[in-house]
Amino acid sequence: MKTTKSQGIRNSVLVLLILLGCATLADIYMKNRVIAGLDSYGVSRRIAETPVFSFLPRWFLNREAVPISRERNASVLKSVFEVFDPSLRSFLASVPIILDSSANTAKAYQAKGYIGVSPDWDNTVRQSQYKALYEQRGMKPEDPVFMPRFKTDLLIHEFLHLLQVHQGIDSRLCYEAVARWYRDPRYGIPSPNGIVHADTAKDGRPDTLATNRMKYILWQALYNYQRLSDVPRDESWKTMQYGERYQSAEKGVEEFAYIGQEILANGSSSENYIKTGQWSDEDWKSKKMRLLEVSPEIIALYRGIFNPELTQQQMPNPAFGR
Repeated sequence: MKTTKSQGIRNSVLVLLILLGCATLADIYMKNRVIAGLDSYGVSRRIAETPVFSFLPRWFLNREAVPISRERNASVLKSVFEVFDPSLRSFLASVPIILDSSANTAKAYQAKGYIGVSPDWDNTVRQSQYKALYEQRGMKPEDPVFMPRFKTDLLIHEFLHLLQVHQGIDSRLCYEAVARWYRDPRYGIPSPNGIVHADTAKDGRPDTLATNRMKYILWQALYNYQRLSDVPRDESWKTMQYGERYQSAEKGVEEFAYIGQEILANGSSSENYIKTGQWSDEDWKSKKMRLLEVSPEIIALYRGIFNPELTQQQMPNPAFGR
């Protein structure tokens, strides 16, 4: 009995020493890579993705991560949270948003439940290592690299990625719903110029759509190989094959985020929002109008995600009953 107990203690001590040894090796590796030029968070993230270090506790792997300033981003986060269902507020507020050297703008890590943003997230042009590039684009040294409206659009998009996983929305079913809508002539063809009604019904109601900006967003961002400025005259836009940028993406994931962003972030470029950082009544009306561009089947995917204010007293879509 005593022998078995002592062996158990020795085994526990041995395992502990092995863990400490591996942690020390990982720490040395990380410091050496930092000296070599990689930032500490980028290294810790790479270690986390390396199988031999996968057993290390999360607090060790992520201890170098630097979160954004919630105080400096309070207004943006408030506006972002407002477009989502209030029941999601605690979840959204708990999502870590950290500076990520591998993010040019922002990207969600669905499996790990956080959002990585560019190290320039709160920097001015003067503070950025890409200062010369931004100045070539006409930006002034005191300009923020990321304007509040740009942050708003990016965070809404990335939160939608996390919420699709959190709410258990099947990406395959999402893709199929989007495909039916995308090919449905009642909702028009892609156009960068917004929606245009094809005709007017006898009772004065707008008839089916001729053009549709929401479809254009998907065509231009996901399905367009040639990066043209307008939709081709033939029907090649109906080919729902991902372009080079998204060839490795899972179907139904980017569609969910892009469509949701186009609705929820609508109004972020309005004069009011740029000045105040708050949604006006007109901004909320414009969000509701974007709902007319998609099918009820797609809107149903966002049940429990969109702020209910958007879907209450919604204007009827003429294509819905056909």
